[in-house]
Amino acid sequence: MRAILRRLFSEKGREQIKELVRYGIVGLTTTLVNLAVYHILQFFLDYRIANGLALIASKSYGYFANKLIVFRSRSDSVKELVGELMRFVFARGMTAVVDFVGLILSVEVLGFDRVISKYVIQIIVIIMNYVLGKFVVFRIDRSKRENCDEIVDADTL
Repeated sequence: MRAILRRLFSEKGREQIKELVRYGIVGLTTTLVNLAVYHILQFFLDYRIANGLALIASKSYGYFANKLIVFRSRSDSVKELVGELMRFVFARGMTAVVDFVGLILSVEVLGFDRVISKYVIQIIVIIMNYVLGKFVVFRIDRSKRENCDEIVDADTL
């Protein structure tokens, strides 16, 4: 137990907790964008089209919010930026497929309510997004992350 507490209160542990809190806030706002767009558009469009447009809107917002606020990623060249963006599109594309196909399967195959299904699938997608964002998309070294403090002060979040 002491080892766990020491690790938790170490510099690295505190930074990981801050990152997780930042991700929670950004993840919540990204999910709210997704759900708000979905709820509004489903009144005018087929729920599948509404979901697709909600995914595009929330994934776009999510890239910038995760880059600047959560992982504090900084690209030193156009090549690095394009690589990061391509990894993001690939990773979030995978979770968008889980979201899109999962909703259709839940509603049309399993017969669940489309709103409840959307919320349940969002929980799965949020977890997947964090893991992929941290280990696949925003893979930067510590020195670059510290330079991003000029953009976003981590202690304010």
